[in-house]
Amino acid sequence: MRVLVLATLVASAPALGAEPYVPAAARDIPGYSESPLCTPGKEDDPETDDDESTPPLCPSLEGKNLRELSLLRNTIFARYGWAGFRKTWLREHFQKQPWFKPNKNFTYKLLSPVDRENVQHIARYELGFTYQDLEERQDALLSEAGKWWGDVPSYEDDVKGRTVYACSLRGYTGQTEDEVLGHPLGWVWSFEQDAEKSKDCKYHEAELSAREKRQQVDAVAPDIKKLSAEERIELGLISRALGSFASDDASRGYMERSLDEVLSLKDLRELSLRDLRLLRNTIYARRGRPFKSPLLQEHFARMPWYKPDPTYTDARLTKNDQRNAKLIQSVEKELGGALKDEDFLIADPEQRAPDPAFISGA
Repeated sequence: MRVLVLATLVASAPALGAEPYVPAAARDIPGYSESPLCTPGKEDDPETDDDESTPPLCPSLEGKNLRELSLLRNTIFARYGWAGFRKTWLREHFQKQPWFKPNKNFTYKLLSPVDRENVQHIARYELGFTYQDLEERQDALLSEAGKWWGDVPSYEDDVKGRTVYACSLRGYTGQTEDEVLGHPLGWVWSFEQDAEKSKDCKYHEAELSAREKRQQVDAVAPDIKKLSAEERIELGLISRALGSFASDDASRGYMERSLDEVLSLKDLRELSLRDLRLLRNTIYARRGRPFKSPLLQEHFARMPWYKPDPTYTDARLTKNDQRNAKLIQSVEKELGGALKDEDFLIADPEQRAPDPAFISGA
């Protein structure tokens, strides 16, 4: 009997010796919250015809860019030891954190209900950026990198007998209004409209005022090296959100590539299943495919270029489209298979257990 007991103790020694993973204290993790990040919005009353629903209120998420939101979301997984970040910048970020401890036995079960709720709120918040907002954020970064769009408007200065390139009519001494009606002359209205739309005027007006106004301003490509590593990462995230392909690996710098080119397996393998699904369906969306998925419908509805066509067939895909779609599908297969709508949110941690990157963009 004593031998049996001893044998049992010896056999169970490794299990007894394996200490459970203890996550770092919440107070030691910048940005992590044990409380819900958002308060519920108002649900629509089905008894009324008007849509009275309102979105959740998330004051702690307001003002954050895509990179900051991605870090905030991934911090939730990292607290419990997830170390499978494929993106270099995420992996290096968490490896530098004093509170981070890899957990080879990571599981979604470790996340609390509040953690899962916060992941969902952050993910929805990221998907909620409008196309216009993303484009403005992209333009602001590109202007910092020295980009000029070459869209400075001009007018003919009849008084001085020359063409003037400027963002306003300051300094112009000629007639600008109809003497009878008191309305701006047609060319004045047209010039002011062009100036309002001009990205060079929006981002470089101060520099333009110091230039010779007779000199036409040509388009200038951005020098991405002028941006910080964090800004290059943000630029890549924005580009993908806008429906292009871009790397956000700061160690290599920003790289944007048209989906009309053949994509790289190496670059695709750095994307999450979430990113891959959106990128693959962008190929189809560009050709007008309607989507049954509510999530994809909502995502592409924000893209001004998306025109769903009920007569769409895959015959519209170019050979390059087909190659890229197959490349993306092959990477999705490597990572456990393409996602469905329900996989984008993890209300039920038992539902799927492949890779936290599917929701995190890791």
